[in-house]
Amino acid sequence: MRLVLVLAVLLTLLLPGSAPGQVARRRGPVAATATAGPYSGPAVTFRGTLKALTKKELIMDLDATEAGTEQQSVTFRITRKTKFSKNDRESKPSDLAIGTHVTVDATRDGDLKLSALNVMTASSPL
Repeated sequence: MRLVLVLAVLLTLLLPGSAPGQVARRRGPVAATATAGPYSGPAVTFRGTLKALTKKELIMDLDATEAGTEQQSVTFRITRKTKFSKNDRESKPSDLAIGTHVTVDATRDGDLKLSALNVMTASSPL
């Protein structure tokens, strides 16, 4: 008889937590993709030729690392934190011409896209 009483008490305690009327529902919009945000990883440096530059992104063709490899392009986000420099002096994005050799320091955002931190003109390719 005690076993039946203990089972009855356990069932009454466990069942209300799983009742369909007590399911918590989230209100408001749910993001379908990860949001951009700071990434705590290290910055990586890319070197190449400026292919395109807009207010929101920079596209560059990377320098070839080995003879016979195909050309690779990389796209970077431009944010308010992106700094531009030319000849070790602060400059504006409009000061860079297409075809200029540049060095870009970048990190990955929370959505794993590259975000440019520093965009510098390089005096000569390394």
